[in-house]
Amino acid sequence: MDFYLGFLDNNGPNGYVQLNIVANDSGSCIINIPFFNISETIAINGNGKNIYNISKDIEMNITGIEMKGVKVSCDIDVSIYAMNYYMAYSEGYLAIPYKSLGRRYIAATYSNINFTIIMLNNVSVGVVCTENNTTVTLFLKIKNGVLYFGGHAYQSNDSLTVNLNAYETFYFSNTHDLSGTIITSTKPVAVVSGGDISINKSSQYTDYTTEMILPSEQLGKDFVVPLLYDSFCLYRVLADDDATVTIQNSTSRNTKTLVKGEFLEISNFTTSTVESSTGVLVQLYCAKLYSTCNYAMTTVPSIQHFKTSYQFAVVSNYPLDRFPPDNFFITIIITADDKHDLILDGVKGIMFNEKSTIKLAGKKYSILSHELDVGIHEMHHADSVPFGLIVYGRNPLDGYAYPAGLKLNSQ
Repeated sequence: MDFYLGFLDNNGPNGYVQLNIVANDSGSCIINIPFFNISETIAINGNGKNIYNISKDIEMNITGIEMKGVKVSCDIDVSIYAMNYYMAYSEGYLAIPYKSLGRRYIAATYSNINFTIIMLNNVSVGVVCTENNTTVTLFLKIKNGVLYFGGHAYQSNDSLTVNLNAYETFYFSNTHDLSGTIITSTKPVAVVSGGDISINKSSQYTDYTTEMILPSEQLGKDFVVPLLYDSFCLYRVLADDDATVTIQNSTSRNTKTLVKGEFLEISNFTTSTVESSTGVLVQLYCAKLYSTCNYAMTTVPSIQHFKTSYQFAVVSNYPLDRFPPDNFFITIIITADDKHDLILDGVKGIMFNEKSTIKLAGKKYSILSHELDVGIHEMHHADSVPFGLIVYGRNPLDGYAYPAGLKLNSQ
């Protein structure tokens, strides 16, 4: 089982990258990092905590091509939660296995700020190449300004093409939103995107966010979009191709037509549903309060991504333990009639906090939340009913979120 990983620049000179590897069985993984001339085999403890730290120097931080890709090859099935730590700028993502990567992506960043801070306020995208002789083409969407590369100034709607070999990365950033940029490749690649965000335009504070983006081949059509615990959230629906999108909550129903590269932003929302004629990417951005800076970014799993069981990590390995999240929550999306048969860490009948209910395609769904401790957890349904699961940790200055797992197709 192989993974190709990449990491975006995270502000300051300190911090580190951390791989949290979760497995049901014991085995081994080989970590290959050509940038450091590392090829190392590590033992994996089934049902235990497996951590591998990487120097911050692996982060992509120069517009252009670098040898910054990381490959993890395991002889057992694993899930990898990749964290990037620096002070109060920490976030992570669920890694997508190589077998589920694709050749087309839509970038999801976020920029909503009316001020400039040195070293802050950048959004960024990184492409990680898996095979030699791969041609990557970007169809750029830039909210304002230009992207400089190779002596050229690229504007929104321009295309940019580069040729990459295995382990090479292509990184680009801007002070303005890059959401809607389409990335295509002749061979499978991995894509990470994010940057420093603030939901509040008048705030002088930002937080680092990052996510490994789902390829076009893996995008879903039907979503229940939750609020994470008691947070203020907004979400975006990004169209990889032309799409008719219907968004509904308890009081309204609206249908919009998007062309490829366009997105909708929905704020101040209650639990909503999204139905699309073609696959779309739904990204959720949350903070405890509108005025704070503990932002987290996560991919919202579609109904098509739901699994019947998960083994997952709740993490808190912040440098010097200076800003550990105060709380760790899971958010569960499940058909309402089946919520009582969930089993968490071997215990059935847990009284989850039901935040809301909503109907999608004739079925009623419940959105449940529950606080957990740091560690490895297992959750499944007694009757193998699929459900969605998001992990969320935060403190007053920082936050992270990622799907616990996703049902994905192979190439």
